[in-house]
Amino acid sequence: MSDDERDVGDAAADQPTEPVAESTQPAEPGQTPSEAEAWVVPPEPPAPNPELIPAHPVPATPLSEGTICPRCGTDNRPGIAFCRACGQRLMAPGAPASVERPTAPEGTQACPRCGTHNRAGVPFCQNCGANLRPVDGEAVPEPAATPAKQAQRRAVLGPVVLLIGAAGMVTGWLLPFAFGGASLWDRSYGAPGGYGISFWHGYPEGPITDAAYFGLAAPVPILAALLVILAIAGVVRAAPATLQRIGLFVALVWALGLVGLFLVVELVGGPGGDVIGVLRALSPGGIIFLLAGLIVAIGSLTRLWRA
Repeated sequence: MSDDERDVGDAAADQPTEPVAESTQPAEPGQTPSEAEAWVVPPEPPAPNPELIPAHPVPATPLSEGTICPRCGTDNRPGIAFCRACGQRLMAPGAPASVERPTAPEGTQACPRCGTHNRAGVPFCQNCGANLRPVDGEAVPEPAATPAKQAQRRAVLGPVVLLIGAAGMVTGWLLPFAFGGASLWDRSYGAPGGYGISFWHGYPEGPITDAAYFGLAAPVPILAALLVILAIAGVVRAAPATLQRIGLFVALVWALGLVGLFLVVELVGGPGGDVIGVLRALSPGGIIFLLAGLIVAIGSLTRLWRA
């Protein structure tokens, strides 16, 4: 090699080498990318978690057939959107569901989310899949009492009050009454010449208020018998029926009439004077009728309130 050629080669080696531009054109199919092109590294798949439950496919079961849960194998009724045993979705989202709603709410529990009545003991709602299992320490709510159950229950307070009022009415009928001091028993059967069962023949002569007062007080045994019947009916059936309501209304009006007429005839229309003189003029039977009338009114209103 000559000296001139050697000098030209050394000069070329001393000059800086320009970098080679990377090709931005995509590689043709089937061609191996050059070393200058970058490789895209795919992300690593996540590690499997044994605690996760794999999703099950939603079966395409018609509404007319039963659906077997793919997770637990429970046979569910047609049209149920979620399994009643494990809560697995049984129908595709948006599909019309025909939820089973029992006709009678006895033995059912209402879903707190959608209000659907489910059978008692079902852990998941048939309509929305909500968890129906009670929390630890929380009692399962009892189903609301139906009108049929309320009618089967027995009343206690109202019948007892009516029996006390009936006893008071009979006691007032046997004690001395107004207009002469004799008892109503003496005027009807206890003495000769009594009016007997025709109590309307024994009206005293005087104002219409006196006649009405005697007319309500004389047949008090009929009122007492009515009160006993109403008390027995209340023990058998708590919610009074139509006949019981009519009887309670009659007893209420009768008792309030005795109370009002006692105040008009014996208290206001008495001999007058000081308080001691007015109290001495009151008949024992009238006072008992006053107290018993108030008791009967309270018992009748209590029974009517149950209606």
